[in-house]
Amino acid sequence: MKKIIVSIHSSFNGVVTGPADDPTNFMTWAQTGIEDYKEFSKNFDTVDTIMLGRGTYEDLSKKWPFAKDWPNVTEENLHLANIINNMPKIIVAGEHKINNPKWGEFETPRQLTGHDIEAQIKALKEQEGGDIITFGSPKLVQSLTNANLVDEYRILVHPVIVGEGGYLFNNIVGHKDLKLLSTQTLEHGAMLVCYGLVKSGV
Repeated sequence: MKKIIVSIHSSFNGVVTGPADDPTNFMTWAQTGIEDYKEFSKNFDTVDTIMLGRGTYEDLSKKWPFAKDWPNVTEENLHLANIINNMPKIIVAGEHKINNPKWGEFETPRQLTGHDIEAQIKALKEQEGGDIITFGSPKLVQSLTNANLVDEYRILVHPVIVGEGGYLFNNIVGHKDLKLLSTQTLEHGAMLVCYGLVKSGV
């Protein structure tokens, strides 16, 4: 059975988005370096699918397929871009299908549409193969959390307090018991914290 892994950057006070005029741009406050890219690449050791919410898809599809054209692009950037660009992707579009989704010259992302998204994602998890990872996509993460579909949270907490933006765990129903899997301190004082969901009856 596949796991769903959430991978996201967070401020110390739980903000995971950019400002109101550019909500997907968390880089306005995040501090990243080579070590962060290396650790992020390790996420893909067990993963074979990327799952994205609509807003994150619209943002990342304009960036990662064209990484070779970034100013001051590094070897670490290109290595990670090669992994991301060549991995199958799923967009959780819901009731509003995206017309002609693209990922540059790479494989076209699939879409999950309709009223039974939760059932479709459960069916995906029951398939054979590697795990599924989400990038950003806080609204999607909230929905997955409420449906108890997230198996692991990998949150990179940056040493900054942000006064504007959206929080990761808004609109959560009830509570979710977690178990600490690992912690790791990275560059600039950021900390990668990994928690797993405690399944009922375990």
